[in-house]
Amino acid sequence: MKGRLTAKIALFSGMDNFLTYIIPENLRGQIEKGSMVSVPLRNILRDGIVVDICPEEKTEYKLKPLSHLVQPQKVLTPDLIDLAFWMRDYYCASLQSIFETMIPAIVRSGKAEMLAKEILLKKNLTEEEFTKLEKKAPQQAKVYSTMLSYGDEGVLKSALIKESGATDAAVAALIKKEILTEKERVIMRTAYEDKLSEAERVSSQAHILNAEQEAAFKKITEELDAKKFAAHLLYGVTGSGKTEVYMHAMKRVVETGGSCIYLVPEISLTPQTVGRLRSRLGNLGTELVVWHSGLSEGQRLDAWRSLASGKARIVVGARSCVFAPIENPSLIIVDEEHDGAYKQDKSPRYNGRDIAVYRAKLANSLCILGSATPSLETLYNVQKKKYSCSKILSRTDNAALPKILIVNMNYEKSGAILSNLLVNKLLEKMDKGEQSMLFLNRRGYSKVFECSDCGEVIQCPHCAMTMTLHKAQNVIRCHICGFEQRTPDRCPSCSSLNVKWYSFGTQKLEEIVQKILPSARIGRMDADTMRHKDDYRRTLAHFKGGNLDILIGTQMIAKGLDFPRVTLVGVVNADISLHMPDFRAAERTYQLIVQVAGRAGRGETKGDVVIQTRNPEAAPIQYAKNADMEAFLEEELANRIEYNYPPSSKLIRHIFKSRSLQKLEYYTEQWAKLAEAKLGKFCQIKGPAPAPIEKIEDFYRYQIWYFCTNIKNVSKTINAMRKT
Repeated sequence: MKGRLTAKIALFSGMDNFLTYIIPENLRGQIEKGSMVSVPLRNILRDGIVVDICPEEKTEYKLKPLSHLVQPQKVLTPDLIDLAFWMRDYYCASLQSIFETMIPAIVRSGKAEMLAKEILLKKNLTEEEFTKLEKKAPQQAKVYSTMLSYGDEGVLKSALIKESGATDAAVAALIKKEILTEKERVIMRTAYEDKLSEAERVSSQAHILNAEQEAAFKKITEELDAKKFAAHLLYGVTGSGKTEVYMHAMKRVVETGGSCIYLVPEISLTPQTVGRLRSRLGNLGTELVVWHSGLSEGQRLDAWRSLASGKARIVVGARSCVFAPIENPSLIIVDEEHDGAYKQDKSPRYNGRDIAVYRAKLANSLCILGSATPSLETLYNVQKKKYSCSKILSRTDNAALPKILIVNMNYEKSGAILSNLLVNKLLEKMDKGEQSMLFLNRRGYSKVFECSDCGEVIQCPHCAMTMTLHKAQNVIRCHICGFEQRTPDRCPSCSSLNVKWYSFGTQKLEEIVQKILPSARIGRMDADTMRHKDDYRRTLAHFKGGNLDILIGTQMIAKGLDFPRVTLVGVVNADISLHMPDFRAAERTYQLIVQVAGRAGRGETKGDVVIQTRNPEAAPIQYAKNADMEAFLEEELANRIEYNYPPSSKLIRHIFKSRSLQKLEYYTEQWAKLAEAKLGKFCQIKGPAPAPIEKIEDFYRYQIWYFCTNIKNVSKTINAMRKT
């Protein structure tokens, strides 16, 4: 192309407008759409993304040349840039926040790949030469002997020194004598390639699909072969072998040169999924990388490089994995698509499932949404013929679904945490050498501190949230902002010693179970115990290996995990999610119960599930007991339509926050009046009202809801209003 080229740059500095720079001749051919570059702005270098390249046009301004590339590979693929613009309009978010979400911080920092010294054998010594070396320089002889075991392969210098027990000087001497040679090698820090990975591997032998699985795979294959956008719901009961269908589809895609993105809702599910996929797909000539926030910075950088360079064509991870820099992904899988963990709780407040569907649309590829308890939104799209659907209604090998028992805690001893039935079941499983899981969706020891004399309840000084007791650390902690202080022994208001802690969490549950079963080997999985990146894997490996009898946890143990020796699952307080101030409370309660119940009886022995509740007649609990999803969804959808909640309408939640409650109340009232004038014809506006958690980190919070049918027009108007 003749003439100079220019690049339109979206800066990370938060500017709404794009800036145009000349592409220098020495960078021509290296800069492309999606490149991350550094540009001069008011004599300061700032980083940004190239969103377009075009020939130079005559302007009254003199254009500056951009400075340099930050990363040698482009950081965003064309479809990701298109996705970013769509997210900006749909979620009313800034491009800066979206780009920062898409591109890991370690990549934005411009850090280069890690290099290390590699040693290779250059010259083989004769027996006489080696004997002479051994007498004069025994350290060098040790190094040489170690190198012989590697043959023509190289070894890292650090590993060679450690293995031979010799010194750095001995290696340097052999290099000087030209017996060894040294070169630089790129080090790949690969996640889940260590001793723990052995426990996560499964048989590499492909399973023969049963009739229902085969029918689902056939339908998916037809959609893959069409090479057009499609969204496919794979609805299968727990233990029905959905993962096997995923792997068959992934194998087909990779064998034909395509790429795959595989999303899971929880980091705790990643190791097990990676172990399965590496066992089955590891010989297809492509790398498989892991992508989630629990990795080290080095692992994230190397995973990103493998994807951006095309070396890896399979990526597995949590929510942010949907932004992996794979060029034109052929298949995107969203496992447990209903899960709330796919929703990002800060700007941009995207849902990973919805982003996966839209990215597949941009790439003309297939998105598989899998679940035993599909979301109402997905089922609604199936009803409207927007998505196709396959059903697998029986477990693999015709294993029986677990028997579900409901315990009415109103008839148990006052203050009891475990019912007699659940205690007896735990004892029974222990005697048989079987494993149990106890689910409680609340971490910590106790939740509410109350003074019996003055009624004082301790709340976080920065948030409208009660503090939670963590007995092991002797602290009370806010689970919103993280503020903590030592546990008080008396009321901070009236100094009374007559204080009590109400409610309970996983820490207290663990203590109670240990007292009942002193010989039991108990593990706990919650945000307090899973603090280091390998804690998930270590605990799950111990449980899978039979080194734990009982696993206690929050929702991170509720779905996706497969342990054949688990024959009992206890849902300790099924009412927690039922009473949340959320129109999805019933749906989420039903989903949690069915998902956690699905962990039981996945082996040869039939499982039992004990659900403890004070509301045994609640619809989600009864429908879950009877495994009647169709009836539950029919009733829940009718309720949603009656009150104009999704999926029959679109719902936008607009959060306002300020350190001044008075200013916040005034501003939100004025905004609501303006919104009514501009949007009243297109949507129903409710609010303003205090948010469920009215104060977080010293900011008061109010909310306004917009109920609409066309979210794009409403979002566009809201965006315009925010800029005026």
